[in-house]
Amino acid sequence: MSNISFTGSFSATIIDNNFIDDYMAEAPSPIFSLIYIYAYRCAMFGVSVSNSDIAKKFKILESDVIKAWKYWKSIGLINIVGNKENPCIEFLKSNKNMEEVAAIEDNKVKVVVAKPVFNPSDIADILNKNPEVGDLLRMAEGQKGKPVTSKETEIIVWMYESLELPFEVIFMLLSFCYKNNKPPRYMEKTALDWIEKGILTTEAASGYLSFYNNYGKVLKYFGVADRAVTQNEKVYIDKWISEWKMPFELIELAATRTVTNTGKAAFSYCNKILEKWHSVGYTNVSEVESAEADYINKNNKLKEVSKQPKGTFNNYNQRIYSNEELEEIVKRKGN
Repeated sequence: MSNISFTGSFSATIIDNNFIDDYMAEAPSPIFSLIYIYAYRCAMFGVSVSNSDIAKKFKILESDVIKAWKYWKSIGLINIVGNKENPCIEFLKSNKNMEEVAAIEDNKVKVVVAKPVFNPSDIADILNKNPEVGDLLRMAEGQKGKPVTSKETEIIVWMYESLELPFEVIFMLLSFCYKNNKPPRYMEKTALDWIEKGILTTEAASGYLSFYNNYGKVLKYFGVADRAVTQNEKVYIDKWISEWKMPFELIELAATRTVTNTGKAAFSYCNKILEKWHSVGYTNVSEVESAEADYINKNNKLKEVSKQPKGTFNNYNQRIYSNEELEEIVKRKGN
């Protein structure tokens, strides 16, 4: 199991009053402060511990320890150095005031996590104690269509034992990864991402996967099906679906026209089309086609009028008569 080492320069076992008065009171959860203080003590005595060790000590989830490191790093009280196998927590003296701390967006910080290594005997013990883990492995093999690797087994055990993700959520995550031919490393990253996003129920996982699948659906509209969506493309798709509430049939039509006109998946070009349709308020393809047909008919009529040849009479400057004058002309002709 990988350990986390700590570094810091300390002359006494003292917790800064600034931490107690300001930072500790502002922490999202009291357990964050307990983790910080315990780790601070470990740093003073050169003790190395793992996230799992800390979680067991305080009888909490390992994911809570991860969230604590993320928070303390986000406000500048710690730094995480080293590699993912052996991260090092470095304690820092923060110069930020609490107004600056409150303004920091928590989700902007990425944390390096030490994942425990399970040897075969560990896994055997876990399988004996927790039949659900064996069920997950069998279900994973069913999704994959062949036996899972030792690396995949270790990841599944880690998600169940260390991250303590619910059985159903792990199965949904595995199904998604195998369906999309994702490697084991992707499973790890996705599990941590779900914890950070609070995706801990089947409802939350279902909603996330549904939205994620929308990315692939939109890429196919552009004729792209062999790569992952880029971050820039995600921004556009999120805007079309979540902000503008554009129906998929309109996104498909706009994407088709984009590829026809530009020869590529030009998301900025497609965005201009959808932006116009959104401002007008179109809700389906029929409305777009009807409006375009009306526009074309009006233009054709104007062109027909402008193309009419001028006769001899039309070459003269024509006078515009009032209604009274026209009536007088009719009277004269009647006489």
